Amino acid sequence: MKTTLEALMQSVGCSEYPARWAEIFDTVMQDFEQNGCPLTDPAYYDRLHEGYNALPHHLHLYRQAAAAVAESEPLSRLLALLVASLSDPENAWRDVKAFSAPTAADGAHDLATDMLSGLAICCQIPYQYKLLTERGLPKDVILRTVQMPEKGVDEYAKRHNGTPGYHLLEWFQRWIHGHLFRIHRLEIEIFTGFSGRAQIFENAEGKHIALAHDIVLHKSGRALGSRYCESENCSWRADVCENDTAWSGHPYNEKGLVEQTTVTLWRNEWHKVLEYGDPIVGLHIPADGRLDESAIDETLVRAKEFLKIYYPDYAYKGFYCGSWLLDPQLEHLLGPESNIVRFGKRFAPLTTRSDGNAVFDFVLLKPDPQNVDISSLPEGTRLERALKAHYLAGNCIYEVKGYFF
Repeated sequence: MKTTLEALMQSVGCSEYPARWAEIFDTVMQDFEQNGCPLTDPAYYDRLHEGYNALPHHLHLYRQAAAAVAESEPLSRLLALLVASLSDPENAWRDVKAFSAPTAADGAHDLATDMLSGLAICCQIPYQYKLLTERGLPKDVILRTVQMPEKGVDEYAKRHNGTPGYHLLEWFQRWIHGHLFRIHRLEIEIFTGFSGRAQIFENAEGKHIALAHDIVLHKSGRALGSRYCESENCSWRADVCENDTAWSGHPYNEKGLVEQTTVTLWRNEWHKVLEYGDPIVGLHIPADGRLDESAIDETLVRAKEFLKIYYPDYAYKGFYCGSWLLDPQLEHLLGPESNIVRFGKRFAPLTTRSDGNAVFDFVLLKPDPQNVDISSLPEGTRLERALKAHYLAGNCIYEVKGYFF
């Protein structure tokens, strides 16, 4: 079947794909004509599991999905193209960011279409295993990390009433490329940069001050463009100014908002310890347990030891998180003794542009908040009740960035 890249993408319902695919398309299609796509063979996943114990929970589903894709030549061709893309470590991550998963023509669920990304990511598991083994990681860590991409099936099922499919292909690239590890209660991400719009300074007493940098702010001090902060009236830009003797700029306050007053930090008293792009350890919060203080404390001890032993070459400058869990408003809603609030207080908060919709995706599992009737949201937990009341009152919970050392 002679086809073009554009025609193939249209036929499978793929609206976004990397421009780079135009360069590899003909070569991949020629190989497909001669050899087909090995990942459409259910036995491929048997061999993968036998070699790496990679699919302990959903092997049968992968086999079913592979057979279903094999019955569709357009989907088989797309799978071959996606596999070729993911098999190129230099370009895989960028390609995935530019790719949107295919959708069935009528919008209905279809096993072959919905599981296609999950099949494709399997081609990266041998590469992932080799990467982690060469780093010398313990066998249990390697096994847990190799199995993690399978959880994309669980994530899809949570959001689609148990329907089989695959979710978060881009997210699981962090696991594939050895950037993300589960350490006790949290996931730690390495080889990533600080993305807060701030420069952080420290004095001899260990006090820290964050000055806003390269950010446009609403008159409230929140990032312009955030929900309820779209008006440019009285908006302003904050940047750190420096000379031979000092830095000056607008500080963040304890709520993560930027003050319009300025402060001066003298070079003989302060030094810069963190700025945009610096290497940090990102912290992510799996939704599978409580955020007990003791569990977080133990996690941080283990994480530091893990990095010291297995990644001594990673000279990170601090810990960092971007999440709705860091919004200081939560203290008012849940009280100071809440585990969520205590977790958030570990971080110095920084405003970032936020649509206030993260809680719908991560707590309520409703990724399309525009079509959600707030009054119909569940009230089964204290958190659900607090969030529902907060949004019914015309407020929102913002995604906030935060750091600590």
